[in-house]
Amino acid sequence: MRKNFCLTLAVVSVVACGGGYSSNAPPPPTGNTPPPSGGVSVTNSGYSPASKTVTVGANVLWAWNSCTADPNYGGGETCVSHSVTFDDGVTSPTQDKGSFNRTFNAAGTYNYHCAVHAFTGTITVQ
Repeated sequence: MRKNFCLTLAVVSVVACGGGYSSNAPPPPTGNTPPPSGGVSVTNSGYSPASKTVTVGANVLWAWNSCTADPNYGGGETCVSHSVTFDDGVTSPTQDKGSFNRTFNAAGTYNYHCAVHAFTGTITVQ
């Protein structure tokens, strides 16, 4: 009887511990805007890419990808505000989600920065 009890306890222990592992990666935080193809991502570490060369008439899209979360531990989404502020006065809103675009109709070098952080970037229009 004691042998059957130990065997039953061992089987129950193995079954109770199984099935808890998942290899699926958690989804990205919902506040991030998909990185633009040919555009610039605004992240918590800067603009990516920081320098870009385009032709006259090009439209460049900046997309905010500054939200982080840890859904595995019940962490809420945290998004950091950034801006795209050009030296010539054109600026995006200071925002933590979304996008901003600008069309470049004249050749030249357009320097920009984040009004909140020390990030810098350059658009060269040829």
